[in-house]
Amino acid sequence: MIRVAVGILQREDGRTLLMRRLPGTFREGQWEFPGGKIEAGEDSRSALVRELHEELGIEVSGARRRITLRHAYPEKNVLLEVWQITAFTGQPRNIEGHELCWVEPAELRRIGMLDADRPIIASLELPATYVITPPPPVNDENAVARWLDQLEQTLDLGVSLLQLRCPGWSASAFGRLAKTVVRRCEAYGTRLLLNGAPQQLLPLGERLGAAGCHVPARFLEQLGGWQKPAGLVVGASCHSAAELAAAERAAADFCVLGPVLPGPGHPDHPPSGWPGFSALLTEVSMPVFALGGLAPGDLETAWRHGAQGVAGTSGFWCRQPGGR
Repeated sequence: MIRVAVGILQREDGRTLLMRRLPGTFREGQWEFPGGKIEAGEDSRSALVRELHEELGIEVSGARRRITLRHAYPEKNVLLEVWQITAFTGQPRNIEGHELCWVEPAELRRIGMLDADRPIIASLELPATYVITPPPPVNDENAVARWLDQLEQTLDLGVSLLQLRCPGWSASAFGRLAKTVVRRCEAYGTRLLLNGAPQQLLPLGERLGAAGCHVPARFLEQLGGWQKPAGLVVGASCHSAAELAAAERAAADFCVLGPVLPGPGHPDHPPSGWPGFSALLTEVSMPVFALGGLAPGDLETAWRHGAQGVAGTSGFWCRQPGGR
């Protein structure tokens, strides 16, 4: 396994720096994010600083871990340790002869990128926190009204990605609630994913204007051979290496993996701890949110262990107006 340190440099206008691989190199002519191989005995951040100085002539003074990704080429396997550059001095320039280009977000998916780098684009399109709704009460209109008030308070905090999860609800009742939640999310600019079996929820989500669906692990095989429509976001719930592999076969855009820490939400799955979580990421080629016993305050820890960010319910949901 070849370890590679990758740097994400972005301007205030949202453009991201790419570089073109030199003639005569592996996958020549394709675009990639700057970075390079981590040498024996070298840590990831030191390799990042060295490579960006050698390639671009910049001095990195601030960086945070973004995600860790694995990719298998026919010729070799690579592990990408991706960093978000937060501060640097100097002007990036093509010291080693690479063509450089600042690319708009909408163009990233259309440019000829290295296969290993494509999941990084998905990471750039995702937030650092992913909020999962607590199950709304069934057959209690007053309780559902209070739940919708809590939803408004939660959205008002700036949530950009939300999963609507309603176990025990009938399909018709879920459809009516989803219609209401979609409208409220649209008002806040929040993307909504509907949780459940994809064969049922994909048509519903398309009809209502939801951003996509979130698929529990037991339903992932329903996506076999499925061609995902452009623009649709698909998340997956995973608890093991086998389920992560199933999510990749299903062409999910991202997954949540847990539980990481003890909590009431996943009694059937023992917590992995952060070392176990990190170990599973070495088998993944998609962004992964850490889940289970976590809150927004755990974000820095999640980043250090290679996660896209943190996901959850109790630590992210407003239980009463004006607070959590």
